[in-house]
Amino acid sequence: MLWSRLASGTHRLNARPRTRDTIVAVAYLVLGLLLLQFGGYGIWAALLSLPTMGPWSTGSGFLLLLILMSALATLRSSRPFLVLALGTPLTAVDFFLGGSLGVVLLFADFVYCAFRYGGDRGVRTLLVTIVVTIAATALTLLLWPGVSVRIVTVVLQWALIVLIGALWGWNVRSERQRTRAVMSAEHRQATQQLRQKIAHDLHDLVANQIAVAGLNIEAARLRLGQMTEISAEADESLTQAAHGADEAHRQLRRLIAVLTTVDDLADETAPLRIQHIDDLVPIGRTLVREGADLDVALTASPRSAGVAMRAIHELVVNAVKHGEGDIVLRTRVGESGPVTVQIENRIASPGASRTAIGRSGIGISGATLLLGGIGASVESAPTGDGCWRAGLALKEEQYG
Repeated sequence: MLWSRLASGTHRLNARPRTRDTIVAVAYLVLGLLLLQFGGYGIWAALLSLPTMGPWSTGSGFLLLLILMSALATLRSSRPFLVLALGTPLTAVDFFLGGSLGVVLLFADFVYCAFRYGGDRGVRTLLVTIVVTIAATALTLLLWPGVSVRIVTVVLQWALIVLIGALWGWNVRSERQRTRAVMSAEHRQATQQLRQKIAHDLHDLVANQIAVAGLNIEAARLRLGQMTEISAEADESLTQAAHGADEAHRQLRRLIAVLTTVDDLADETAPLRIQHIDDLVPIGRTLVREGADLDVALTASPRSAGVAMRAIHELVVNAVKHGEGDIVLRTRVGESGPVTVQIENRIASPGASRTAIGRSGIGISGATLLLGGIGASVESAPTGDGCWRAGLALKEEQYG
């Protein structure tokens, strides 16, 4: 029970970095106060014979610096480079006052946090800065005649402090990146397996049924032709039904190929075309086009044309299923480029169809998801005169 509570508390802290940093800062402050209480300050004063600065060298200055460094620690993971930049001069002041263990521990933690939480570019810059500083310091000590052994000792101690914090943070950062890479690879593998399973299910459970439906349509057409003289409208309806089944089968095979990451898709990757819209309207009803030429308007933006056409297909099918009479397709092109497409038809039964073709309908939801990927939008609603109207708007920057 206790272990589970600790694990739950740790998980909540990881999800709230500011709270976690505040707790860490308070812990450092308490530790620093204990170290000051037991004389953990002035650690380099005697070694370097630093001049005394009155009350600032006997506790007051170290206490103020500890409080300031602890306040910076509340941002240790969210702003690691800013904390390190502000903490470095404070640590330098602490050093010239004689040095205190609490501030040194906080400075080492700031170096650790910069390597652990910082961005790649910032870490590279910090690493170069540390290497250049070490090289410059080493060169200075080598060229400084009669350099004191005490100064070399202090420099080595500070180099060790910085390297411990940097190497610790770098190691944690590397482990985190390695774990993330392993989890990403496992996720890709699991996703690929799921896509393969979906593709097989689509092929076995859907594609074969569509193919059988197309064959049955052709067989019915031939059988009716043998039994009696089939009317032109009936023949055209069966032809259109067979074409629709073939098109559905082709698009499903293309989707299966995409799911299985097959590179050679041959002609099955051909995008939806403008003239295919007319095939969606059954015999006896007409698709009336008004305004600008839809083909010309959409080809102005090849990146968005395919998605826009799929959404228009979805809206036309939605209008066919839930409306009656002719379907009006209006296309408008603004002066600066944005395209607006409206699809309108009369509702077959206004009382029952408003929910079916409203904003929550499956067709409208699908079109909204498609258009959201290119920054476009779709709106649909029944009108006051018993009609239903859907509007599709492509943004101006897509045509600039």
